[in-house]
Amino acid sequence: MKIDPALSWHIARTLPRMGERALKALKEAQVDWYQPRTSEVVVRRGHRVVRSTPLLVRTVFIGVRDADHLAEARSQAGVSEIVSHPEPEGGPEGNIVSPIMRPARLDPADLQRLADRLAEAEIVQPTGIRVGQSVLVREGPFASFPGVVEAIMPNDRVKVGVSLFGRMSAIVLDLAQVQRV
Repeated sequence: MKIDPALSWHIARTLPRMGERALKALKEAQVDWYQPRTSEVVVRRGHRVVRSTPLLVRTVFIGVRDADHLAEARSQAGVSEIVSHPEPEGGPEGNIVSPIMRPARLDPADLQRLADRLAEAEIVQPTGIRVGQSVLVREGPFASFPGVVEAIMPNDRVKVGVSLFGRMSAIVLDLAQVQRV
């Protein structure tokens, strides 16, 4: 994700169960947004599925051009608030100084570093399985066949070389279908 440094970046909170609707409304209003997401593996109907979920619940980073664009983003469906912080009000001398709430601004360079760090933290290899390691197929038509991991593929899949009729053949399996030996 590329964070535009020309925009003013803020933190928006969404209403409960309205995150996807808020993102759609922000996109239609031409507001740049970034929502850190993580991938998790869930089992659905007996199959492993990789699901992308928000890393920060009900939180979206938005990039706006000016105060009017920020007000337009705040008024979108599903957006509950823009995170603010108190600042002392600058009034005439002698008046009681009371804090007023101003939208908190984020440094675009820091937000870009966060996005880069999160992208680097994506798990490329599953823990415990390496290329060249001996495994045993646990499920499917090749159950109980020994093999060697040839490649680790996206979406928790591995390419395993097994001996079929005296020749090595490569088969692609889910990570859950193999066991380390």
